Amino acid sequence: MKLRFSEVLYNLKEDIKRYTKHKGRAGKALCFLYYNGIYATILYRVLNYMYYKDSSIMKVAYYFIFFFIYIPFKNVTGVEIHPLSNIGKGLYIPHCNSIVISKKAIIGNNLTIHQFCTIGVNYNTNKAPQIGNGVFISCNTSIIGDICVRDNTSILPNSYVSKSFEEGCLLGGVPAKIIKKMR
Repeated sequence: MKLRFSEVLYNLKEDIKRYTKHKGRAGKALCFLYYNGIYATILYRVLNYMYYKDSSIMKVAYYFIFFFIYIPFKNVTGVEIHPLSNIGKGLYIPHCNSIVISKKAIIGNNLTIHQFCTIGVNYNTNKAPQIGNGVFISCNTSIIGDICVRDNTSILPNSYVSKSFEEGCLLGGVPAKIIKKMR
C-alpha cells in the first residue's frame, strides 16, 4: 500500500477534521491537548508512509520512530495501531485505552473506535477483518477473523463480532447479531 506524500497529508487532514468538527478556534487548538487519539493517528500515518518508501534513510527513520516514539507511546496510551494496517481517511479515536488494530486489518474511511477494542487476526486462519466506511465501534468490542463489517454499521458495547453482516446494521451481543437494520 504505497501512498504519495500528498495522499498521506490529505488523509491526516481528514483525520484531524473529525477531532475538530463542531469546535470553535480555541476548541480546535485544545483538541491536540485533549485527544491522545490524534497522536496515535499521526504516528500511524507517518510510520505507514515511511515503511513503504524505498529509501534506506526512510527505513532508518522508520525504525528510530518505531522504537523510540511509537513503542513508548503505545505503552502509555494503550493504542496499538500496527503501521502496516491499511486504514482510510477520517480515523477517530475519542478515548485511548487498550485499542489494538492488526497489521492485516483493512479499514475504510471514517472509522470511529472507542476504548478496549480489538480488530484482530484469527490465529487459525491468520486473517483479519475488513471494515467498511462509516463504521462506529463502541467500547469493549472485539472483531476477529476473516470477516467483513460493511459500511455504516454500528457495534454496541461489549460485543464480539466473528462473522460478516450486511451493510447498515446495528450489531450487538456475544456473539454479535443484528439488533436493528438502520436503513
